[in-house]
Amino acid sequence: METNLSLCSVSEIVSNINKLEERLIIIISDSRVSEFYLDDIQSQINSTKRVIVYKAPEGELSKTFIEYERCLELLISKKVHRKAHVIALGGGALSDFAGFVAATLLRGLSWSIIPTSLLSMVDASIGGKVAINSKEMKNLIGSFHLPRNVWINPDFLESLPASELDSGKGEIIKYCFLNNDIYSLVFNDAPMERIVKACAEYKKALTEEDFKEGHKRKVLNLGHTFGHALERIYQLPHGVSVVWGMLLIFEVYQKGEHKDELKSLCEKMQINLGEGSPWLNKTFPIEQIMNYISKDKKVQSDDEIDVVLVSEIGTPDIQRKKISDLENILKERKDELKKLTL
Repeated sequence: METNLSLCSVSEIVSNINKLEERLIIIISDSRVSEFYLDDIQSQINSTKRVIVYKAPEGELSKTFIEYERCLELLISKKVHRKAHVIALGGGALSDFAGFVAATLLRGLSWSIIPTSLLSMVDASIGGKVAINSKEMKNLIGSFHLPRNVWINPDFLESLPASELDSGKGEIIKYCFLNNDIYSLVFNDAPMERIVKACAEYKKALTEEDFKEGHKRKVLNLGHTFGHALERIYQLPHGVSVVWGMLLIFEVYQKGEHKDELKSLCEKMQINLGEGSPWLNKTFPIEQIMNYISKDKKVQSDDEIDVVLVSEIGTPDIQRKKISDLENILKERKDELKKLTL
């Protein structure tokens, strides 16, 4: 099965929903997105379809066991059946949550995504990874459940707050290191719509080749080894955390190689990184970072983790590293690292 990926207007999205063979439509959205788009979309759905709406909390607050149970019990009380189709309307966290509901309710329902954030359009909605969070770490309870459709409307970006745009830009910067064509689009000031489409198609092709993340798909984790830890420690937007995660990876394993390119890309994308790295001139939080890394889903054994490096732009490399060695490097260089920034 492949995902149908297309750029659509709202009217085209609704037309696609009306063409679905399933007559029971479950729309899962979050409280903020619902205010902007839900009524417009729901009002145009054909009356021959039964529509159930579930509104989840905004962002990562939706990805909890309590919210997961609440959603399942409500849908079961509404007499859902296997011929239902779930539609996720929202950003990356919402599609993680809605996709996990679709993957597990009645042993799996078909689903589609209407991504409303830049992060979701270029990354989170593509590839079928779905999950909720544990108390310890993001996305540790999940599955692979490929959406049938991803309907992207770049006009939705106009309503995004600046922090959400920055989060998506961070993921685009990651793609620039993975793919020369995306790198060229960004540096040649291509329209955002072209950049979004290129990122989504790159990830779609990669995940179709390696759906269960056996090898090649792992390159998409560039910057995430440190990034997920920094996101939790400093409460940063996901894509911003990925940028700082890339900086640390390049510094720790590649002697600062690609730092200049990373800085140039951040300037080109006009991403707001604040007044420097979140640890700048403070105690570098080695213990907290290692605590999160040791529980990350990229861990391959008790003392090994897969790390994504970049030999040159467009040529990522997956290497297995010892977690204990990484901790030792951080300890040896802690005074140097606390001054590291872009």
